[in-house]
Amino acid sequence: MKLKEFEGKELFTKSGISTSKGILIRSLDELNQIDFNTSTFIAKVQTLQGGRGKKRGVRIVSNRQDAEAFVNEFLGKEFHGELVQEILLDEKIEILKELYLGLLFDTKKRVPIFIFSEQGGVDIEELQLNSPNKIIVEEINILKGLTKENCEELLSKSSFTEEVNFKLQKVMKNLWKCFTQFDCKMLEVNPLVITKDNSLIAIDSVVVLDDDANYRREIKFSKRMDDRKKTPREIAANKIDENDPKGVAGKTFIDLDGDIGILTSGGGASMTLMDALLEYGGKAANFTEYSGDPSREKVQQLTRIVLSKENLSGLLVAGVIANFTNIKETLTGVADVLIELKPDYPIVIRRAGPHDTEAKIMLAEIKDNYGLDIHYFDEKTPMTKSAEIIVELSKKYKQKKGVTQ
Repeated sequence: MKLKEFEGKELFTKSGISTSKGILIRSLDELNQIDFNTSTFIAKVQTLQGGRGKKRGVRIVSNRQDAEAFVNEFLGKEFHGELVQEILLDEKIEILKELYLGLLFDTKKRVPIFIFSEQGGVDIEELQLNSPNKIIVEEINILKGLTKENCEELLSKSSFTEEVNFKLQKVMKNLWKCFTQFDCKMLEVNPLVITKDNSLIAIDSVVVLDDDANYRREIKFSKRMDDRKKTPREIAANKIDENDPKGVAGKTFIDLDGDIGILTSGGGASMTLMDALLEYGGKAANFTEYSGDPSREKVQQLTRIVLSKENLSGLLVAGVIANFTNIKETLTGVADVLIELKPDYPIVIRRAGPHDTEAKIMLAEIKDNYGLDIHYFDEKTPMTKSAEIIVELSKKYKQKKGVTQ
């Protein structure tokens, strides 16, 4: 379960992490209780999507008229396919420096991973691609928890003052507390800002909870989807992992009304990919993920379900740079189904990691042998660019077929 910004900040606050002060707006009338004469706010739509700023879902408001215009524009309306039910008016903070903190669970190694960067406020996947030396990653022993040595290693390349260093280590420890106490699969503070008085404040949050631990979590959140029955494709995908514990394939599968099939890998980056697809004018036919080095057979099953939808205009297979997933093995599972079905629409694959060179050769061979329209890209091409490419190829495919856009 992914939380909205204000929900994630609630967990941060309970864990001892200072957050920007905000006022949650659920109706236009609530603006009457706010004094705009003494404060300037950052208005933010509250959705589960990333990249709100690029989509004009974040704006400075310095008076009641600006705030009313923002609320009227977004509240109760669809924002890139998602209904906006809350607006957050966040205090405007004078920022000295932006940092990035992240915690996620590595399903292959079965250990938590702590990530730190002095360059916050940017997409971590793009930072990993363009400036990997600016990212520090530390594995955490689940039995020992986050230690002083872990914190020192994460900050080993930094040159903060003693005061900021001490405060930053405290935030790291509190983020670990949040991760374990609330059974999180992923946490991001991006950015964590340093102010002119050396305060450290989280001004945004990304939190993904482990649904299997909902029964014991002291704080309850509303469901992310309505109570509709699962579709047959969703049910079939959810069953893939039942008899094979290696890796994950299809645990999350949501049928959508678009025409571009999606196979993602990479946790939070998967949401970035979906956001980019929308931004470039594409519509996904589904959302699903595979990770943790699943078997070829599991990826086959998931691919077959994704491609079972009628009237697809493209397939996008994309993920972050893998550390442990065998790229050739998993993409062979995709290739098996492509050979079987022989789709005539474009297929864009953006994958990198162990055995990716062999995967590239294998895909080139089946492209030539079976006449498939495969376009393969490695880590030199950002995930967001792969989304742009499939949208353009999909448009050309539909034009050629005479399909109305």
